[in-house]
Amino acid sequence: MVAGLIGFLVAFAAVLVLERFVQPRDTKRPIFHRVSMLSAMPMIMFYLSVFMLTCRPVFSTVFSIIVFLGIVVVNNAKFRELREPLVYSDFALLRQAIAHPALYVGYIGPFKVTAVILSGAAVIVGCLLYEAPVIARTTPEEWLPTIAYFATLAGLIYLITRGPLRNEFRAILMKFGTSANVREDVDRLSLVITLIFYFFLAGEQEVAAIRSQENEKEDRARPVGRSDLLPDIVVVQNESFFDARRVLSHVPEGFLENFCRTSGEARYRGRLRVPAWGANTLRTEFALLSGIPDEALGVDRFNPYLKYCDKPVWTIATYLRSIGYRTICIHPFHKSFFRRDKVYPHLGFDEFIDIERFSEADRIGPYVSDAAVTREIEALLADSERPVFIFAITMENHGPWKKGRIAVSNEVRAALPLRSGSFARYLMHLHNADLMIGRLREVLLASDRAAIFGFYGDHLPSMPAFFNAVKFDDPRTDYFIWSNEGSGPGREVNVSADALNRLLLEAFSSVRGEAEKTAYGSRGQAAAT
Repeated sequence: MVAGLIGFLVAFAAVLVLERFVQPRDTKRPIFHRVSMLSAMPMIMFYLSVFMLTCRPVFSTVFSIIVFLGIVVVNNAKFRELREPLVYSDFALLRQAIAHPALYVGYIGPFKVTAVILSGAAVIVGCLLYEAPVIARTTPEEWLPTIAYFATLAGLIYLITRGPLRNEFRAILMKFGTSANVREDVDRLSLVITLIFYFFLAGEQEVAAIRSQENEKEDRARPVGRSDLLPDIVVVQNESFFDARRVLSHVPEGFLENFCRTSGEARYRGRLRVPAWGANTLRTEFALLSGIPDEALGVDRFNPYLKYCDKPVWTIATYLRSIGYRTICIHPFHKSFFRRDKVYPHLGFDEFIDIERFSEADRIGPYVSDAAVTREIEALLADSERPVFIFAITMENHGPWKKGRIAVSNEVRAALPLRSGSFARYLMHLHNADLMIGRLREVLLASDRAAIFGFYGDHLPSMPAFFNAVKFDDPRTDYFIWSNEGSGPGREVNVSADALNRLLLEAFSSVRGEAEKTAYGSRGQAAAT
């Protein structure tokens, strides 16, 4: 047992040293600080569990260190690319990372991922082959202490997660003052403790529930009017869209001309504060749909689809469906990604169109093109016999922007402030997004029904090196809310993604009211004639 104690002390010391490399970090903080023992508890439990299972101290020590090292590597890669440390909800994406490695491995680095996996495999195989257990267990009775340990551990986990001690345990965690500001909490409490605390505190946010109830009450009080005059509503959340003219050395002729024209005609336009940088599309889409501010969600802000949306949530789709709309979501990717297939029925959607609706011919590079999504929207508008709400989440401009996925024009290359193949390819996809805007504007102008067209970017592209080089640090994207009924001069309003929910409904009320005035005015003129 001395060997086991020595192994534990080595693992404990290694974890405290490795924690010094976790990003973000306070370099002035000593290795031993006021929460050192708290931050070490998960490692202690992990080491003890591995040791109780294998009775191999060297294996338990090295394996514990490698697991923690892997967490640090992934955390730092995420912080470098997305300006955010690892959070509990990221572990729910592990299966998706295996199924869709292109969305993840490229950002961490294939070399780092391979090194961690191979070193872990080598340690497991080597120790199991060459290290003898310090306790030989040849009879069932000798396994009783191990069984008792894991039974006790499982029982405690059940008691504090689903059993009678759940509320008491959550109250204890709240006393540590977790802020849901993950950067502050990681620096103050340590990475692993923050991961664990957020896991236990997720799922029950009273402030978010109150805000959702307020939105529902406001929506139910909104006048509906004649159902035959309700406008079609198309909202496009465009992947990584922002007005990139801000970072170009000069603007190529015709670049983003449809965006400029449509936003210039829009009822509302401006900069959009989004709850993510470089990834986590679902955060922005949920903010738009629900109208719930990011801060009201607490720790559920990192992935509201994981726990918070396991029950019905009032959204703009819920409201529109309640007054007679057909509500459809289009996302040309796998419907199970981010659990959308399970969550969207709770968010008020009648239909969910995923990648199965599209073919290989619809792709540009690795993803379905914006043009293919536009054609699907056109078909739905043409086929719907009642007012329709279409919420489209595009994929074409999703990173990484590897060489060969799209041809780059000389005009775009010349407009770059510095050489960047990735950003040049991003701009070409941005041009396709602009064509999508132009085509949908034409379709809605030709429609004999009133229509509202909302368009915005979910987050900036994940290109930290490029943005640092050009000294661009504005995380906001851009949006507009346009109507084929016209809007006068329109308003420029900078808002958050959740506030865009209210602006859309304000535009809906205005367009519906204008349509009724026109209809009643026409009827009055006919009667006078």
